[in-house]
Amino acid sequence: MNIRNKDLNLLAIFVGISEELNLSRASGRLGLSQPALSHALSRLRDQFSDPLFVRGQRGLVATPKVSVLLPQVRALLAAAENLYGAGESLDLAKLKRKVVIAATAYFEARAVASFISHARKNAPGLEIETRSLSGGFPKRELESSEFDLAIAAYFEDVPTGFKMKTVFSDRFVCLCSKRNPYLKTKQSTDDYLSCKHVQIEVPPGVFAPVDQHLKSKRKRRDISLRIGNFLTPPAILAKSDFLLTCPLSLAENYRGMCPLTIIELPFWLPVINTKMAWHGKDDEDPFHIWLRDQVTQIDRLNRADERGRSAE
Repeated sequence: MNIRNKDLNLLAIFVGISEELNLSRASGRLGLSQPALSHALSRLRDQFSDPLFVRGQRGLVATPKVSVLLPQVRALLAAAENLYGAGESLDLAKLKRKVVIAATAYFEARAVASFISHARKNAPGLEIETRSLSGGFPKRELESSEFDLAIAAYFEDVPTGFKMKTVFSDRFVCLCSKRNPYLKTKQSTDDYLSCKHVQIEVPPGVFAPVDQHLKSKRKRRDISLRIGNFLTPPAILAKSDFLLTCPLSLAENYRGMCPLTIIELPFWLPVINTKMAWHGKDDEDPFHIWLRDQVTQIDRLNRADERGRSAE
């Protein structure tokens, strides 16, 4: 038997006639004219080599073959509905899935704790893993699903087949000890450049926005200390005369840890946009849509948490 010669669309008509045993009612139920339904029944008879339904005193009478075929046809149609409806419904309460997010340390410091807290309230079975991004776009990892998402502020144009969205934006400020001599100056660009600076290391091939700006002005700051993590800068700043130029959200986080002061930069820098990237194959996946929505809501959820703490 060659299934390519069979019209599977006729199976739904077979079920409709079987359940109604009346061509007029089956016609209305299936949305077919009676001539079209009669033609479909003729084709069903040819495909199954059986009359299937014959006229009786009160409508149609099914042949013995119908009772054999009907459970199988219903099961086949149910399987087809599951196949084409796969992934349309998402039961977060029952979800058991691992998520891998590749991100920069800045995103981890700013958002991962809140993301985990809020995401797992809705999906308690979610297992979340983060991987460090160290420069470059993780094309292979996203394409192979080794990574579900990649999040960084240095992404620009994504390769063909990938999608990208800005998650949040931030502006740059300066952070230092409350005893830093810089605070007693006019805090001009020259005063800023006369200070010693600490820099949190950026990924290879990435140039910090502040240094890009200074280079365009043919100026250069004195970076006396480079730190390879986001944990130690607040303690170092509190016990030194270093300045740190960083996003405002990070500065506020550090100020909560140590006695530090946030001040405006003496020059303008463009905002830093943190972007989320994913592979196009995941674009319509219901779980992935929910996951991306959770990430994009991080700032709003953080603000709601802060308002809640202020009200207590």
